[in-house]
Amino acid sequence: MNTIETLIPDNKGNHLVVVLYFYDEIDKRHTFQIPEDYQNLEIADINIRKLDLEKPLGLKSLFKLCDWLIDQFMMFPNAIFSFICSMEDLALRHSAITPEEYRWKLFEALYHRSLKRLQSLDINSISIIVGPEGYQADARIFYRPRHSSIVHIVESHLKNKYR
Repeated sequence: MNTIETLIPDNKGNHLVVVLYFYDEIDKRHTFQIPEDYQNLEIADINIRKLDLEKPLGLKSLFKLCDWLIDQFMMFPNAIFSFICSMEDLALRHSAITPEEYRWKLFEALYHRSLKRLQSLDINSISIIVGPEGYQADARIFYRPRHSSIVHIVESHLKNKYR
């Protein structure tokens, strides 16, 4: 699996680590069963984490994250990207919301903030839920209209992967 990784500083001593994990040809052919017409399609999972879990993260790094991901969409015009919200523990100032709900709301706010730019690049997305009952996580798949006929294959893979 090929990867592209970046470290995004927040100018307050913490960093975001963002990694794109690209599936290889064997995965695309055998795991996803991508039709031959789409063998040049790139499929990547987006992984986002804080470098120092104990330190707060500055908001500017989240905006830089969006810019970096949009740059990747432009660099890989024949790609489908997916993001699954982490269910790992997270120290929150309030208990009315679970860590995964907090992360998802933050990701969705960033997504909506970037929506016009994504639309100008002709990038669509679908929101899905993955995982078994009690361990479900929100996910989003980003794709271009020319891939709309096969995005369901990626969706199915993600749902089955986390059952």
